[in-house]
Amino acid sequence: MIAEVLCAAVMSLGLPNADFACKHMDTVVEATEATNIRPEILVALVHYESRWKPKAKSHAHACGLTQVIPKYTGSRQTGNPKYTCKQLYNPTTSLWAGSRHLSYFVNKYGKGSYKVGLCGYLAGYRCRGKKPNKSGVRYSRKVRALADRISLEYSRIAHELEL
Repeated sequence: MIAEVLCAAVMSLGLPNADFACKHMDTVVEATEATNIRPEILVALVHYESRWKPKAKSHAHACGLTQVIPKYTGSRQTGNPKYTCKQLYNPTTSLWAGSRHLSYFVNKYGKGSYKVGLCGYLAGYRCRGKKPNKSGVRYSRKVRALADRISLEYSRIAHELEL
């Protein structure tokens, strides 16, 4: 039921490629439940990273919906599997990899803070200390603001459905 209401929230906000996003909302919910991340955060992250285009690739060689850089996907630190761009073009793989990657930054690095974790997701360890990376801070603010809008819309729809 969470996936359906989350889909309705995304559709209601008129986000680009919302129909494609809805097809993968069950995966979003599964991945975020397994990694202890708010699903709205992952939905907002994907919106800003790829606009829900599974074959997206950045100048930094980040791939897929969540724009994870393959060389940073697997390590002893995170305990996550290593992926290639070809694998990350698969929406399910990308959503799981992005959720794990974000979880690492939020829980291990940000000590539970989405503000620090999202900055780290974008800028890595340049978000540590008293002078965090400015683009990482802006990114974190944007993603959290969209996640809050999605969450409000989710609550409104859930209330209407009396869930």
